[in-house]
Order: sequence, then C-alpha cells, then structure tokens
Amino acid sequence: MTLGRMRDPRVVTALLPLLKDSNADVREQAVFALARTGDARATAAVATLIDDTSPDVREQAVHLLGQSRNRDAAPVLIKALKDSSPDVREQAAFALGQLRDPSAVDPLLGMLTDSSPDVREQTVFALGQLRSGKAVDGLIGALMDSNADVREQAAFALGQLRDPKALPSLTAALRDSVADVREQAAFAIGQISGHE
Repeated sequence: MTLGRMRDPRVVTALLPLLKDSNADVREQAVFALARTGDARATAAVATLIDDTSPDVREQAVHLLGQSRNRDAAPVLIKALKDSSPDVREQAAFALGQLRDPSAVDPLLGMLTDSSPDVREQTVFALGQLRSGKAVDGLIGALMDSNADVREQAAFALGQLRDPKALPSLTAALRDSVADVREQAAFAIGQISGHE
C-alpha cells in the first residue's frame, strides 16, 4: 500500500515537507499522493504550488485543487488560467468546471480565444458545466472555432444550457464539415427543443 492511499493523518504529515523538495519529480509525486488522501490540509498546502517552477508540479497541483471540489480554491484556479503552460491552463479550466463556482464564468469566457485548442475545448466544457446564461454568447461564438473539437464541445455545452437563443447557431452548425459537430448540434437542438 502506498502512503497516499492511506487515510492515516500521519501520512499527510509525512508528505507535506516533500512539497518543498528541491526535485520537481518528488514534488509532483507528493502532490499526487496527497490528492489520494482527501485531507483538507493537503489541499491548502498544494495551493501554494501554483507558482512552482515546474509546469508538471503546477498541473498536478491544479488537478488536486479541482478534485477537492472546494470553492475556496476558485481564486487560485482562476489565477492558473493565466499560466504560461497550456497544460496547466487546460487543467485549470477543467477544475473550474468541476467546482461549478459562478465566479469562474467571466475568467473562462476570456479563455475562449486561448492559443491552445485544448485549452479552448476544456474552457467550453467548463462553461457548459457552470450552466450560466452569461456563457451563451461566448459558446455560440465557439461554434465557429477553427478547431472541430472546440465546435463539438460548444454544441454540447449549448445543449446543456438549453437556451433557445442558441438554436439559430446550432441549426447552422448542422452544416459543419465535421460529422461529430453536426451530430452534437442535432443533439443540442433536441435538448433545447424538448426543454421549451
């Protein structure tokens, strides 16, 4: 049995000092192990790693904060949306969707133009999870993204929001060159039409 899988509070006490280890791999594995403990002390300590020099450590820290489902982590995750690493930004967007904190809507809307298609896709997914009417216009715009995965996810998210305002754009997406986008647009139209 690994230390991180144990629920013994002494495990957390033993792992916490490793968050300051000089080796990034050790810090990353300490975060991973701490995530498995479910201990609140671990979540608070890991939040300090959002500024770590290693992008892998920052990504793992953001992942743990999202897993915590603690809305107190939202400001730290919002800060991570501006990270230099696209992997960290992607993980931050996902984590904010998991938290479902309404304060994340505006910062996530700002990420719809991120240079990374993976970040944009995860951002669109997160906005769908937040189910905020404030996201509808941004998601409608994402139906025109250059990346098909982003367009597909935008159609899915709009279906989750069930706002009839999206119907004309979803109808236009039925003519997308990518079948998965057309399929998701049709499904979203069904979700919205069945909800009216």
